[in-house]
Amino acid sequence: MDRVEFVTSVGFGSGPGDRERFGLRGAGPRFVITDIGVLEPDPETCELTLTRLHPGSTVEQAKDATGWDLRISTGLRTGEAPTDAELDALRALKAAG
Repeated sequence: MDRVEFVTSVGFGSGPGDRERFGLRGAGPRFVITDIGVLEPDPETCELTLTRLHPGSTVEQAKDATGWDLRISTGLRTGEAPTDAELDALRALKAAG
């Protein structure tokens, strides 16, 4: 079985109930945002599922960039393109960094 080298955040651990077993407070991650799209945990299994693609991205790109058999939401949608103001803010952050 493939395993990650390190975990930066527990998230849901191995699945439902792990957060409680580890004594972690809070509901866990609600979204994982990547440069291709947005993943959300399935309410029953906690498995991350692709729910939204960013404009110009494809399901194939998302699958190719994922290290597991990525689930795709039956309600998959495409998000809105960033506004000019949002792009300006991101560019300013990049220039400052």
